[in-house]
Amino acid sequence: MNCRYVSTTEPRTLIGRHEADCLSGECIGCQPCLEPHCRVCGRTHVDGTCAECLAETREDLGIIAEMCGALSEEVIHRGVESEAMTLLGPVADPEAWGHLVASVNIGRLPADYIAEGRGELHPATVLGTWDMCWRAELEHDEPTERFALAVAVDYLARQMTYMAGYEDSPFEDFARDLRRCRAHLEAVLHDGEQRDRGAPCMKCGTLLERAWDFSGVGQDGWRCPRCRQSSTEDQYRFAVMHLHREEAAWLTDRDMEIRTGVKAGTVRVWANREEVRRKRDSGRTLYHVEDVVRRAERRSA
Repeated sequence: MNCRYVSTTEPRTLIGRHEADCLSGECIGCQPCLEPHCRVCGRTHVDGTCAECLAETREDLGIIAEMCGALSEEVIHRGVESEAMTLLGPVADPEAWGHLVASVNIGRLPADYIAEGRGELHPATVLGTWDMCWRAELEHDEPTERFALAVAVDYLARQMTYMAGYEDSPFEDFARDLRRCRAHLEAVLHDGEQRDRGAPCMKCGTLLERAWDFSGVGQDGWRCPRCRQSSTEDQYRFAVMHLHREEAAWLTDRDMEIRTGVKAGTVRVWANREEVRRKRDSGRTLYHVEDVVRRAERRSA
């Protein structure tokens, strides 16, 4: 059964399933979903972490490593007083922290840099902390050499699949920290600017991103950042239309037939009998989806 998000304080609910005391005519489902959900996205029915979130977290780790390798070039371009220089430097060294505080005091860095915890997004802080936590949890030996980013990336990548399903591991926090770290690095390197986001992907639900000349022949379109599928502008518009038809509370008689299987003529007859609500919107007659579904269920009962 498909379930939907309600709020952070309430469980997901099953679509089309209702509690015994449900009296709302427009309720699309209020019976709590008792299946386990992915600890990261909270959407997929799975114990531990779903494959899509695991793949996305692994990708974040790899991209963080790649962008760290590009920081030196950014420093050459932006200068030693840039934020890229701060990310390129150490974080566990008290002397380095002193220089960071001094940079804030003299105005080289924003006054709220430390207060807002932006220093915690340093890749060495994020990866070094999780490297230490996972080694302690799994009783693995600490590396004999001084902390190196490449060593932490390699270790975390090798343990990630196991930790994603490990009951006592806060993998959702690890995935969140990697997302925040990656976003911060993208902002520093100006790789995350001007992202044009669109409707959700029909396959995985992730918001699509505008892709310029993705086909190599001057054709623009849309690409899913998670499952990597691309679509043309026509395909995207069709997907938006399909999404509206599947999610809307009011539909035309033709769209209602596609979604529910009830003939358009039957929908109009039910509306004339006042068994189904209808309204006018922008010159079109729309019919209430839940009314049609309930009337169809009574007919088949």
